[in-house]
Amino acid sequence: MTKETDAEKIKTILGGNLVTLAEYQTGDKMTLLAVCNSIDFDTLHKLKGTKEIPLLLTKEELLDGADVFPIEFLNIKQHHIMLDGEDLLKDLVISKKHLRHQLEFEFRSKLLHLRGEYLMFKGKDLERLILAAVPVLAPVIGALLYLKDLPPISPGDMWGAVSDAYDADTEVLREIYEIRRGNAKFKKEKEQYIRDIIKVLSDIGEIVDEFEVIE
Repeated sequence: MTKETDAEKIKTILGGNLVTLAEYQTGDKMTLLAVCNSIDFDTLHKLKGTKEIPLLLTKEELLDGADVFPIEFLNIKQHHIMLDGEDLLKDLVISKKHLRHQLEFEFRSKLLHLRGEYLMFKGKDLERLILAAVPVLAPVIGALLYLKDLPPISPGDMWGAVSDAYDADTEVLREIYEIRRGNAKFKKEKEQYIRDIIKVLSDIGEIVDEFEVIE
């Protein structure tokens, strides 16, 4: 959890301009979210010296932005802890139609990115490329569960839940998750991990592309 002193400092700086202060999990870390009535240059300048850099949104940007960033906002809604102010997140509506569209974009773009990165990485750098895949994908995988009306679950269990829900093999993602946590070690060639990640990105991308949303 983010240190209380960091949150208290932001509360003091923002004062009456602060509407909501929360923290949420993104990847392997917790991030502060500060929702304000308004954000101008002076607001940014005052926060420039804080140790923890919060995600800054106006109340309007939060309430109207879920259609633009549904995956990100869903992750915040499902994995936030209120620190101060009004909990605007609990009633935030996430459109499945917009969510499906962004999911397709994310899987397609991450597949293209991985292909390009693989061509540039060599030797031990492949390990870094492999380990970087899971925290980036975690919010995306969580959104896949929401798309099928499944409840949010712990990161360690969601890989299997997505495999069952979409009939797609996400074992390589679960394995990398355990390696990152220090609970497992690489047990096959790095090239094979890249091959498996590419396959799961491609497979789920095609499934999401054909998914029909009923709202």
